Amino acid sequence: MVVRVAVIGGGAAGMAAASRVKRLLGDKAEVTVFEKGSWVSFALCGTPYYLGCRVPTLDMLVHYPLEEFTRRRGIDVRLKTIVTEVDPEARRLRYRSLGTGEEGEYEYDYLVLATGARPRVPGERLRYRNVYTLHSLGDADRLRAAAVRNDVKRVVVIGGGYTGVEAAENLARLGRRVILVHSGEWLLNKMLDRDMAGELNERAQAAGIELVLGRRVASIEGSGDIAVSAVLDNGERIDGDLFLAASGIEPNTVLAEKMGLRIGETGAVWTDERMRTSLDGVYAVGDVAETRDLVTGGRVWWPFAPAANKMGFVAGTNIAGGEAVFPGVVRTSALGAFGLYVAATGLSEEEARRRGFDAVSARVKAPVRARYMGEPGEILLKVVADARTGRLLGAQAVSSDPSSFWRINVVASLIWMRATVWDLFSMDLGYWPGLNPVWDPLTIAARLLFRELGTTPHGSHGQA
Repeated sequence: MVVRVAVIGGGAAGMAAASRVKRLLGDKAEVTVFEKGSWVSFALCGTPYYLGCRVPTLDMLVHYPLEEFTRRRGIDVRLKTIVTEVDPEARRLRYRSLGTGEEGEYEYDYLVLATGARPRVPGERLRYRNVYTLHSLGDADRLRAAAVRNDVKRVVVIGGGYTGVEAAENLARLGRRVILVHSGEWLLNKMLDRDMAGELNERAQAAGIELVLGRRVASIEGSGDIAVSAVLDNGERIDGDLFLAASGIEPNTVLAEKMGLRIGETGAVWTDERMRTSLDGVYAVGDVAETRDLVTGGRVWWPFAPAANKMGFVAGTNIAGGEAVFPGVVRTSALGAFGLYVAATGLSEEEARRRGFDAVSARVKAPVRARYMGEPGEILLKVVADARTGRLLGAQAVSSDPSSFWRINVVASLIWMRATVWDLFSMDLGYWPGLNPVWDPLTIAARLLFRELGTTPHGSHGQA
């Protein structure tokens, strides 16, 4: 008997699920992927760098050519095809080709919902042809074609999160004057505490980015189908030739809601550890699915590629009769912008307090290597812990050296294991003077936290 598996969405999670089923079942499985766009297995995280021409061609953002899936793995991939309706009881879906208009039905044994996320942009703003989003390879291609035109001088970027910051940097590399409007009081305010964001803001301004912080874009005004200015919540107008709406994304649950799937408290599709939804035979993976926050124990929506790939792997394994779980995330992320490497994991100090933890923190600025090895460089590192138990809750790092990335990954691993500040101090980090000083910044941060927690786990408060 052949198992028929339908996958809706050809991004990282969808293709991971499809590939896993075929790897485990081979000819015993018929796997069909329905993808509304023109590509599968694409790298959305690379699109800002395509804007700045640091990634020369769009094809470089495709992990595998289509033939890898269709010929080598035996997956039926239907591009430019949307699923219009799903009948979970009959296990049947209807689809339509965007190219030919052809309609059809497909009966499945298992369904994987991988519809991803969508830009959170008021629809009326997109009626202007010079207002863009950056959430697909097609978006990136259209935006770059517009941004490199000689008549584009001023670009208004709306949003100071991951996409907004990286896009602003790359648009400025094209020689455009970039004005970045962000509702937060500092860039990456959902990733970094205020006391960690100063250098990023300064570097952005030094790169020519005009920052308008603490202001929301209330509307966009235009003439005909051309946007002319962004109107802020205080009435101020910012003129531009091109506008990028990068103020966030939300799970694309339109089809899930029509199917009657349970929507979780985060607004994404509820799933268990095996990526099963509330309906038998239906799995949800990637940016459309919520998971568990391993720091707080609550539910969380974490739309990042590493989690999406693992979710797809887990769903595909279970569909094929294996046993796999995706327990959740500690929320680790990183980016590079304006000559800085920025990384974070777990909870910020502000969020930890908001969630009821008695949070303490240590903030240290320290060299990233031994001074006798040449210019040492510095890292700004912050570690957050629970004052009552000493449990690690989060960390943030900003540095012109990429070691901020691996140091945050060290803390992320410890948070995953529910480790403490004392564990951070005692862990056996590698040492080479060209890569880190003998007293690593992570160890120094733990020592500073000893002033609050004491040097003995759960014991008396000694002097560090």
